[in-house]
Amino acid sequence: MNLLRNSYKSYLLHLPKYNSRNDKQAASIRKFIFDVCPALIGISLMSIDFQKAADLTFYIKETFPGIPIIWGGTHPTVSPEMSLMYADFVCIGEGEKVIIECTNRLSQRKSLDDVGNLAYMKSGNVMKNELYPLIDNLDEWFLFERNPPASYIEVKNSIIPVDNAVYKKNSRNKGITYNTMSSKGCPFSCTYCCNNFFNRLYKSKAIRRRSVAVVIEEIERAIKGDSTIKYINFLDDCFLACSREYLDEFCASYREKIGEPFIMRAIPTYIDREKIISLKQAGLTWVNLGLESGSDRTNKEIYKRGSSRKDFLRAARIINENKLASFYDVMLDNPFETQEDQIWTIKTIIETPKPFYPMMYSLTFFSGSEIYERALKECPERIDNPLYKNILGYSKSTINTLTRMAAFLSEKKMKKLLDKYQKGENGIGFKAGLLYYRLLSALIYEPLTYFRVVLLANNGSIPETVKELRYYFKSGIKKYLNQFFGPKIYSISRK
Repeated sequence: MNLLRNSYKSYLLHLPKYNSRNDKQAASIRKFIFDVCPALIGISLMSIDFQKAADLTFYIKETFPGIPIIWGGTHPTVSPEMSLMYADFVCIGEGEKVIIECTNRLSQRKSLDDVGNLAYMKSGNVMKNELYPLIDNLDEWFLFERNPPASYIEVKNSIIPVDNAVYKKNSRNKGITYNTMSSKGCPFSCTYCCNNFFNRLYKSKAIRRRSVAVVIEEIERAIKGDSTIKYINFLDDCFLACSREYLDEFCASYREKIGEPFIMRAIPTYIDREKIISLKQAGLTWVNLGLESGSDRTNKEIYKRGSSRKDFLRAARIINENKLASFYDVMLDNPFETQEDQIWTIKTIIETPKPFYPMMYSLTFFSGSEIYERALKECPERIDNPLYKNILGYSKSTINTLTRMAAFLSEKKMKKLLDKYQKGENGIGFKAGLLYYRLLSALIYEPLTYFRVVLLANNGSIPETVKELRYYFKSGIKKYLNQFFGPKIYSISRK
């Protein structure tokens, strides 16, 4: 959008199913690039996208050797040296100013070598330019549009324009959710998170916000362009990391001009009853909170996370009292945790008011994070390559199974099962109980919980709940089946 606003032609190509071995797909990509004839190609990626980005870049450079390629996003920022094995340039950190400056330079036939934030290879050495300051005025630079002009997608070896119908057919949940952000930055610097690296890179933990007027204007425009949007999904790291004045202005404006249900992510310490009541009146329907671990030792000493077990339970009770749909993040497979830490997580989940849906992840040691550096020193054998690891593929250990079941079984059942586990996990009584309750949980209580959570989001309307569940079926089934299988490491193809 910034390029278009600055009068540059810009094309956006989505490659959701890129396969370096598909010759027909490669031919369609080659034709698209030939027809567009770009002066520059940018590829945005996270660590899980690395191999596909590498394969795609290799192919483009082989086919169009004269077009410079810039990588940007989380992975290039934390691993510029690895990224420069493929890309001509890497954008470190924020890229909004960088892409404009690069395009200005190329239009004037000037070198990109001194553009801020860029890294590149010179005489076998990695050169890193100084960073531009963090963008303060997000209203000026941070622009959202779901389907910008000249957006395309590759589908079945053909590249087609993206309109609302194409977007819905190819997007998650059939396009009923509109994603946006009202802020950038996070007040926490958890050791496992990319914000841990970004905060150290910029020596700042500042939360920068778009104005309420600009956020509301964007959402109004989106809804006008697609009346089937049901949820506004705020992807802010912590939506509530704002002043009370900002929150009051948002609630009043959103309630008056939008009124559609919305989803937010928050940190437990930022939750209070007054805020939640105001937000619900404005349209808040879903809340995502991070528990991560029920052990205060883990959160404080390992994750350096300023949120305790008590904070989480207090926040969860407020959310439950206000009948909001909720999903809570839990981190598993932490080699620095003791069994006592893991049991505290189970106990915390048992105490958490139901219904809620657990989002369980396998702790992944991403390059650049503080916990990765610790793991390199203390347990390098426990580091799965984050480029190919499925973060949802946590190990199917007994303790992880119990942790998941705690979200669905009653407090009485789980306490009884946990007591047997602590007396001896090899006992016949525990094994029989685990098998019985696991089947009960997986076949009855988990699907029922999912239904109850979505029912909350639809104000108790069964017809609307059934209708909405159709949109979640594909992604929901994947998460559901994941519990029955071991961790998946994605296959890789190396050049």
